[in-house]
Amino acid sequence: MHSLLFTLSTLLAFAAVHAAPQGQPSGAPTCTFSCPPQDQLGFNLGVHTDDGTNLFCSYPAVDGEDPNDFFCRYSDTNGGLTQDNDASLCPVSAPSSGCNTRRNAVARAPAPPMAAPVARAPTPGDIKMRANLKKRKPVPVDA
Repeated sequence: MHSLLFTLSTLLAFAAVHAAPQGQPSGAPTCTFSCPPQDQLGFNLGVHTDDGTNLFCSYPAVDGEDPNDFFCRYSDTNGGLTQDNDASLCPVSAPSSGCNTRRNAVARAPAPPMAAPVARAPTPGDIKMRANLKKRKPVPVDA
């Protein structure tokens, strides 16, 4: 009887583990970042590129100026400023567009199956032993 209960509880625990969803939502928003249209002094955006990791945003003082004279670099993942080569006039973050709060599934390893504790029913011998313990007189202890 005991082995049957153990087997059943193990099978139920195993089935519960496999019934759980494998991927949990991450909750991280998906955004597209772009160069700010102007730096903090009002110079307009010039040459700008996106290499998939960083945004390069140039803010020339005059037309035809080398794009590497005054520029800002921003992270493509969070829009944060990573390099200020514009005399500290880069905006602190790149504006975002297309942000949505769609939750992407993140794959997680399944938890190992755990056996649930199985309660054991008392046998007639257990009941008899407990009854005899109640009938015993306490042994005096000398202090």
